[in-house]
Amino acid sequence: MIRRPSAWLRTAVLALSGASCGGAAGTSATSMPCPPPTPPPAASPVDSAGKPGRTKLGVALVPWIPDAAGDDFASLRAMIEDGFESQHAAVDLDLRLIKSDDSYRNPARLAGWLASGRYDLVEIDTVVLGDLIDADVLEPWPSVPERDYLAAARSASTEIDRSGKSVWWGVPHLSCGFFLVTRSEKLDGASSIAGLVKAARESGKPLLGNFVSSWDLPALYLDARLDNGLDATNPLTLSNAVKPPLHAGSTAALKQLAALCRQGDRNPCIDGTYDETLEGPVEEFVKGNAIGYWGYSERLHRTVTLMKAQGAPVEGLRVSTIPLGTSATPLLFTDAFVRRKGCSGDPACNAAASAWAEFITRDDVMRDLLISRDAGPTAVPRYLLPATSSAFQVEPIARDALYAELRPLAESARSFPSHASMYERRSALAHLIETELAAP
Repeated sequence: MIRRPSAWLRTAVLALSGASCGGAAGTSATSMPCPPPTPPPAASPVDSAGKPGRTKLGVALVPWIPDAAGDDFASLRAMIEDGFESQHAAVDLDLRLIKSDDSYRNPARLAGWLASGRYDLVEIDTVVLGDLIDADVLEPWPSVPERDYLAAARSASTEIDRSGKSVWWGVPHLSCGFFLVTRSEKLDGASSIAGLVKAARESGKPLLGNFVSSWDLPALYLDARLDNGLDATNPLTLSNAVKPPLHAGSTAALKQLAALCRQGDRNPCIDGTYDETLEGPVEEFVKGNAIGYWGYSERLHRTVTLMKAQGAPVEGLRVSTIPLGTSATPLLFTDAFVRRKGCSGDPACNAAASAWAEFITRDDVMRDLLISRDAGPTAVPRYLLPATSSAFQVEPIARDALYAELRPLAESARSFPSHASMYERRSALAHLIETELAAP
């Protein structure tokens, strides 16, 4: 596939290729002092700690991982770094792990990190993979660990070249998508938007979620397009679905879903209330003020934590995909590790990157992340979705009731498009959908 980088992306990569660009969320590049690009660090005879011959590997993990230990990820960072370096003493792992940073949604900023050599590997949401390939800052993985990757994760991380061979641009690590959480058997069993509306109305309680997001709202719309008959077997079909005009049946389904949140003369799902308090839907559900909520699977971490704190039974929680049409087909995002261009030409970087990919996708390493082992033996699982089927089968994940419900949904899901230029198109698409939701 021949691509031409857009002018804005080429310009932005040049502006952001300084190693100190791409800081905290909401910080503009122009307000940050950016030094000239520097070559990526290579193995040196003596590292900064005086240890001979160690290769520094810079890895940025995706944000928004629940901080299960409540220590700003100190325990999780130590668990991962110690685990990796104990098996790879020649590598000095420099791990970036933070709670939230919108830089990860900005392909130009990610490209700046990679072009400067600030990070050798970055875990990205593959909805921006095409943008980074266009920016010419990535190289394909020469090989990836042999794992039973979810079909959605494999699709999101690969391309088919002209010879018909799969090219791996990313090593899949985690997946995520929108799910419905409830105790209601009727709501959980709804297989269409009509059935969902009926079950929610009969309960007399609202169904909550956040529509105020320039990322989540377009993603929900694509989910609705699939549930309203869009053929997603061709990746280009979903990519083209982000272009106007809007599909009437899909926007009608989103409007019906939003209406289930209305409480009197206000609707906290579309007025920004839950954009400011993201855990609001979870908290209202746990209090018994809502029939359920929809959101990412990791919201279950907060849900179960609150329930246990209040002595409420966790048994009976149900998880399903959201029916936004005449069917309910889940769509998943994939978080995958991409590698900076030039790493394969440096034997030390190439070896360290391969070692990391092999380590971080192992079932036992994945298990420790998912069950929050860094937070102690009684910690609540993070309820992140692994990008491999085998991780669902490892104890104690295999006997966790909520993971048991998530597994078939993840294994049957399709992938959000990786080459739809979502970053450029999302705001305009969200505005069109918001206008429809606000209309009487």
